[in-house]
Amino acid sequence: MLVSNKIIRSIFLIASATFILFTMSLCRLQDGTDIGTEESSPDSELFFFDYKDIIITTTSTIGTEIKNCNIYLDVYNDLIILGELENSSSTIKTDIELTIDFIGQNSWPIYTAAVPIRTDYLAYGARYPFHYYFTKKDKYIEIESVKIGVNYREYKDAFKGNPIAEIEEYYYEKDYLMIKGKTVNLGKGKIKNLRLLCTFYDSKDRVVFIKECFLPRGRMVPGEVQDFTLKVLMDSYLKEFTHFHFEIFFEDEIKVNI
Repeated sequence: MLVSNKIIRSIFLIASATFILFTMSLCRLQDGTDIGTEESSPDSELFFFDYKDIIITTTSTIGTEIKNCNIYLDVYNDLIILGELENSSSTIKTDIELTIDFIGQNSWPIYTAAVPIRTDYLAYGARYPFHYYFTKKDKYIEIESVKIGVNYREYKDAFKGNPIAEIEEYYYEKDYLMIKGKTVNLGKGKIKNLRLLCTFYDSKDRVVFIKECFLPRGRMVPGEVQDFTLKVLMDSYLKEFTHFHFEIFFEDEIKVNI
């Protein structure tokens, strides 16, 4: 009889504990606080997102080419679009604006972005590297393709200035890549608003990142030379690259007669 009472008490305790746990679970479900019933966040949805499935297309325009495009997620799970705009014509382009359309199923537009081009003029043969950070993570899973286009106007005048960038050496110093060179104004006019950009590529010629190089002077007279050094930290945040290219942008300094 004693054994039977112990068995009965054990069954009662197990039943009570089960009831209490069920009640607590029910309360959690009603409160929405149960771990298994949390609403999925954009970051959790990224588990099912593969940016490598996204197709990049470009719209063709006369005299320009969008090339070497790339897409990837950075360490902060921001979706980055990169590429280059090349002036393949014999005329100068101005008032340039890139557009990036994020497209979902059945060609349904998800989002459209305008990418500012921080140069007033793009000379013939010049390549301007661009990038765009798309941070709307709740939209990532819907993206099937990205379409990149460009708008511009023709610039009729010819440049008086003609700056070029020459690489003299590059080497590694501790955790840094050091690139040294010089800029020379080979033109017959003064120039201003100088910007020197370095584009890094992977083995497939896709743009992986872009660095702006500090120049001591933003203006140069004809024949002037100035040295520059680009210092790149080789840390885990940096994408792997195989080669790089410098491009210099500027404006003619126009004299105004008073």
